[in-house]
Amino acid sequence: MGGTVWREHGGRPDVIVVGGGVVGCSIAYRLAADGRRVLLLERRGLAAGASGRNGGMTGGGSSLHAASSVGRAVAALTAANLALLRAVPDELGAEIELRLPGTLDVISTPEQHAHLAAAVASQREGGGGIVLLDRDEARAVMPALSPAILGAAFAADRGHLWPFALVHAFAAAARRHGAELRIGSAAERLLRAGDRVVGVVAGGERIAADEVVLATNAYTPALLPELPPGAIVPARGQILVTRPLPPLLTVPFGTNFDKEYGRQTPDGRILCGGYRRLDAGEGLGATAERVSPPVLAGIARCLTGLFPALAGRARVARAWAGIMGFTADGLPLLGPYGPAPGLTLAAGFNGNGFSWAAAAGRAVADLLAGRDPGLDLAPFRPDRFAAGGAAWRNPYTAGEGVGERGAA
Repeated sequence: MGGTVWREHGGRPDVIVVGGGVVGCSIAYRLAADGRRVLLLERRGLAAGASGRNGGMTGGGSSLHAASSVGRAVAALTAANLALLRAVPDELGAEIELRLPGTLDVISTPEQHAHLAAAVASQREGGGGIVLLDRDEARAVMPALSPAILGAAFAADRGHLWPFALVHAFAAAARRHGAELRIGSAAERLLRAGDRVVGVVAGGERIAADEVVLATNAYTPALLPELPPGAIVPARGQILVTRPLPPLLTVPFGTNFDKEYGRQTPDGRILCGGYRRLDAGEGLGATAERVSPPVLAGIARCLTGLFPALAGRARVARAWAGIMGFTADGLPLLGPYGPAPGLTLAAGFNGNGFSWAAAAGRAVADLLAGRDPGLDLAPFRPDRFAAGGAAWRNPYTAGEGVGERGAA
């Protein structure tokens, strides 16, 4: 039953999903496939925010959460996500250019080496497919790397995809299952009956629903002002991309505690992002999607420092900025929001949403249907900061200056 059909017959949505990025479209698809009447609201356009302004990297696990039950929960959810991404061409009939050659986390300083040695050991104990390489082994994987590097961590089953293709594949599948995607419609506030969320106001219209899902990432606090300060903070990231070059980067890379990252696209362009520490306020709290010369200069130094062959050869084609949602502990907010029944959050993916979105969509659909998602979602409880506030200790931003000399 098409979404316009149930509206024409005076129906109302079972679920309103706010946000037309990869997470929101993934959720809308899974809910509609479950037979729910879904209305997705997107204020600008599909993939107009962070989902269309990123490096397209994806994979399983995390060196930032390698140990403990939290690390196991992250590994399980991101592994489930990767399995779902592999199935997209057959399931959705869409080519998303998923390539999984592995990734290199390049080591330029002793501090990075110590961090990655511990992270690799922890992940290997948990069965992760990651190994620590010395300089020569790393350069055997990617000969273009500078001989000045100290080594790298190589992680299998990681790689990249085409972000726009995945977002639109989920959106098209949601529509096929009857979801209505209303583009250019901004959710202004939540509708409440006491504590319970019972819909949203969008464009001055009061839209009632049984459930509301916020897949609004950095912008979640605007609709949920009672979130403790720091639970989700906007963070501006910037990327530059070169004109096409012959094959040079054999695998995607990260460096400086994964704060800089890049890859070569199938058509030969090299993109690289990072250097938030050179942005005003390290990019934290920023909501303007604009680039800044100091950040772009830092990214350029990163590329030519790690890959000397690019010096004097690479020509920048364009650059852009996007606004990510960072959380106080580096983990997303995923699941029902306890203080407001009827509200589910799927936000705060810390710049790594493509490693979570497909699995997040299935998990939210399972939760709203009363099914066991088969995953440990406890570390991602959206109300985990509600009692005592959010102490900002995000590993993606803390201590960024440590690796400055290594990435220059």
